[in-house]
Amino acid sequence: MPDDAEALADRLREEGSRVVKFFNQLSPEQWKVVIYPQQSDWTMHHLLAHFVSAEVGRQELVENVYNGGEGAPQQFDIDRFNQTEVERLSKQSSQDLLRSFTQGRAKLVEMVGSMSDQELSQVGRDPYLGQVALIEMIKLTYLHLQIHLRDARRCL
Repeated sequence: MPDDAEALADRLREEGSRVVKFFNQLSPEQWKVVIYPQQSDWTMHHLLAHFVSAEVGRQELVENVYNGGEGAPQQFDIDRFNQTEVERLSKQSSQDLLRSFTQGRAKLVEMVGSMSDQELSQVGRDPYLGQVALIEMIKLTYLHLQIHLRDARRCL
């Protein structure tokens, strides 16, 4: 798959649709399945809260680097951020979380789809990857969710 803005936006759109479809197909019992016992017993609902948190955070990160910023602060603690945000967001209903995820993904797809090759090559700090080009940050955005969905499917 080419690494131009249109292809990346399409991939984000497709992966976002898969995420929504996956969660929409869960039964009430499946929402309670624990996926990551080491993460304070994250259930499917917690995982969706994590997806919303990641979506908003990735969008802010991409926008920051796109606008000439440095990206994530050096001292950013991704694990603490994830735990805090999941605790906060998991108080919302699954439907509200799905709506937030869908809205956030649509904004990111629009932003990425309008980027030039030069803009995609801008470098900033990703909290997981370190100093990388925007294109790599964007790829991680959908790969991250794919990994979690694979884990979730194994638990079902």
